[in-house]
Amino acid sequence: MNILFDLKYAWRLMRKSWGYSLMCASVVALSVGLAVWTHALAYSQLMEPLPFPGSDRWYSVQIGADAASRVRPSVDAYTWQEMLKRRRAADHLGAYSMRAAVLSEGQATTSLRGVAVSPLLLAASRVAPVLGRTFVETDGQSASASVAIISFETWQRYFAADPEIVGKTARIDAAPMQIVGVMPENFYFFDDFEVFMPLQVPNLARPSDSTTIVFPILALRANQELNTVASEITAAVDDVTRGYPRLFKTGRYARLIPAAQMFTHSVTPIIAMMSLMAAGVLLLGCVNISMVFLARLLERSRELALRTALGSSRPRLIRQCLLETALIVLLGLIAGCGLAYMGIEWTHGISDFGARIMASGRSSNLPQLRAVNLLMAVLFAIMVWLLSTLIPALRIARQDASVVLAGSGKGGTVRGNNKSVGLLVGLQVIISCLVLVTCGNVVTALQREMKKPNGLQSAQVMFSTYPTVFDARYAEPAKRLRYWEDLTAAIAGKVPAAQVAFTTAPPTRPPRIAAAIETRQGAQNQGALTLPVTVVSDDYFDLMGIRLRSGRFFDSTDSKESVSVAIVDEKMATRYWPEQNAIGKRVQLNPSDSGSWLTIVGVVSAVRGAPYRPDADIGTLYQPLRQAIPPSFQVLVRLADGAADSRVTLRAAAYGVDRDLPLHNLQWLDDYLAATTMEFPAMITVFIAIAVITAVLAASGLFGLISRSVAQRTQEVGIRRALGATPWRATSMFLRQGAIYMAVAVAGLALGIMVTPLLSKAFPNILERLLPVTLGVVLLMAAVISTASYLPTRRAVALEPSDALRYE
Repeated sequence: MNILFDLKYAWRLMRKSWGYSLMCASVVALSVGLAVWTHALAYSQLMEPLPFPGSDRWYSVQIGADAASRVRPSVDAYTWQEMLKRRRAADHLGAYSMRAAVLSEGQATTSLRGVAVSPLLLAASRVAPVLGRTFVETDGQSASASVAIISFETWQRYFAADPEIVGKTARIDAAPMQIVGVMPENFYFFDDFEVFMPLQVPNLARPSDSTTIVFPILALRANQELNTVASEITAAVDDVTRGYPRLFKTGRYARLIPAAQMFTHSVTPIIAMMSLMAAGVLLLGCVNISMVFLARLLERSRELALRTALGSSRPRLIRQCLLETALIVLLGLIAGCGLAYMGIEWTHGISDFGARIMASGRSSNLPQLRAVNLLMAVLFAIMVWLLSTLIPALRIARQDASVVLAGSGKGGTVRGNNKSVGLLVGLQVIISCLVLVTCGNVVTALQREMKKPNGLQSAQVMFSTYPTVFDARYAEPAKRLRYWEDLTAAIAGKVPAAQVAFTTAPPTRPPRIAAAIETRQGAQNQGALTLPVTVVSDDYFDLMGIRLRSGRFFDSTDSKESVSVAIVDEKMATRYWPEQNAIGKRVQLNPSDSGSWLTIVGVVSAVRGAPYRPDADIGTLYQPLRQAIPPSFQVLVRLADGAADSRVTLRAAAYGVDRDLPLHNLQWLDDYLAATTMEFPAMITVFIAIAVITAVLAASGLFGLISRSVAQRTQEVGIRRALGATPWRATSMFLRQGAIYMAVAVAGLALGIMVTPLLSKAFPNILERLLPVTLGVVLLMAAVISTASYLPTRRAVALEPSDALRYE
């Protein structure tokens, strides 16, 4: 009954001071909502297991090109086979290789997200298909029949959920392929694949015998030490590196990464930083609410003292204080979960945009408002509740009721609480400065990186984001050249005023190839140098708006029969031939295979790579399509100004030339470039939100507490005025206190300056604006502290001394 009475009393108090309650609930909602969203993001990216049993014992084998490079999940097929030969401890070691698959059924051709997987790896997931079987070991042999397993969604969408699909033949990649199984609905195997095929890699004698790139996956036995397996993998990688020094850099190394983090472990520093900032905001919210609650309880000190005098016990008073704040925190918790849900939906919207543009399918590691996140929300709210209420409640409960009742309701406990108030304000100032300096530098660095021009004219350009791969029918170079000519003519016939070009890589993401640069002494950096290289058609530079700086563009004379040539951009020319003319210089690609030497015939304007890519300042080397005649290509089509989306027409043009060679996932190039860098604008938004929340919490908390502190000393101001102190003299007393708080802010600024360089690995340019950002935070905190100190002081000084002495 006593608890029910206290709850009713707490509810009346909350309704009576709804403005105060709403402000406190908003602080809780902002701090808890941000913490819950960050926890949901961190859990989904770094802690959530793969959706099949035993995935916690699965690891991705990742390779770093050298000691300065990050590890990547892709490995050449030869190194993977050497790992297989040395495998003793691991329960299973398999691999998969992503590829685009072409399904040709009737009059329709569809591109599917395909994967070639080592036969036993799919079975090792212990997920049984809903129809048919998984692969067996013999399916991986080159002499075995062509078989495939399809996803549940593919079965539903393209085969009308045919219950007799197992055993039937589908035309995949221009060849008949028998369907042997259908995986369960929503089955997710490292990616959202739509068709599975057995990985068939012949025994390789050397790395250059195959260009296949695989993603190795191993599974540990129960109770097995990870170090034992890691030593086997490391030994295999080291042996290959030593055996082929012209192909691999000294210092190449291997790491085992939990398979659930295969593609997300590289964002660990960023998520850790966001989590740290969210924790800072949560602590800031605790301090803010604690100061407000303390001021509120001080305001009611005479009432609480009277209840003590009438027989209320100290635990009863503390319980009453906790119940009063519990209702406010509960309201803030509900609103915070709503804010977290909105943040998660915003995250899904960004992911959906990327999945739509990149045709990557659904993601299994999107943040969700799961039970574990709701539990964390409750724990965060309880932490805010207890930290912000217990300390003020204990302090009020320990006060001497007779002293409080004998003195002023506003001034009886001022001296006893000045030290607590000072500590709380100082802590809030330090946390605010730390968070603001860090967020300010991250946002500034990201904005500067995103504002750099990419050197392309990408408007009105459509781009096939995945390569179209030639099959065995196009083994002869002449047939490929004829196909490109026919496709160009077909597009021109269906899309008026269209300009067509071909490339082997996205404009901002060329792959790196081993190379050597010719000098007077011979080949330089042979085996240690890799250059970004892409193969392009003659019209590529004009279509993309890339300007000629010197020399010439490619033309029809650059054929297989002519001298092998190349074009470099101005970044590469400046980097490798400083203060020289790059025209006439020679570069050799794939020196270990005695690749042909390319003579540079032109220098063009540079295209900026994706933000923070390690090869962004190296530049690009271009080869002519007529000479390289690559086994795959991507198409670029510039439409006339104002022309509508023409992807249906472009697909029809490609179908008319060869139905088994579709153009995969045609998208606007601007949308594609935005999708490949969408994480950076998202991070800008997140850190701006953290900074704004921090500034709001700091401003409201400081203003509220300093105002209360001034109000409690109003009688003191009246006494000083009565004794002859000028208004400025009385005001300066509080401004000096603000100056002390500003001096405390220096500690927070110093912490922010110390933390910021730790992020330079993720954001190399984060220190470029360190001084302006720090000065901006100084000015912001000075404005907040001075305003919070001056405005309430001015009201107290404006009172007549007689009124100030009677102030309660």
